[in-house]
Amino acid sequence: MTEQQLIDEGYKAFKDGKKSFDFYVKDFGENFKFDKVHKAMTALNWCWSFGKDESGQERKGVPDINTLKNRAYRLLKEAYDENKQISTAGFTAGWDNGELFLVFNLEEWSV
Repeated sequence: MTEQQLIDEGYKAFKDGKKSFDFYVKDFGENFKFDKVHKAMTALNWCWSFGKDESGQERKGVPDINTLKNRAYRLLKEAYDENKQISTAGFTAGWDNGELFLVFNLEEWSV
């Protein structure tokens, strides 16, 4: 493959042939249902903490869709860069067997 073909197919010109992070982010942006995550969080009044205001009161609320996307982006980037799984605020992102994944969990149990 030529370098341009690698770029067009979303691959970095690395020896391992790993697709670029930008390739994956574009796919998540087009296919992950952030609107459904937001709808579920709103229905459950699932609030995140956004720090404290000027008077020292904690700011909490259901995150908007852009905030959800930004959090997911940071998790995906860390999972991609460090080849690991990471979870926070309902999201789980990970790199496993050459695939980047993102999950939003409402409930989970294991023994």
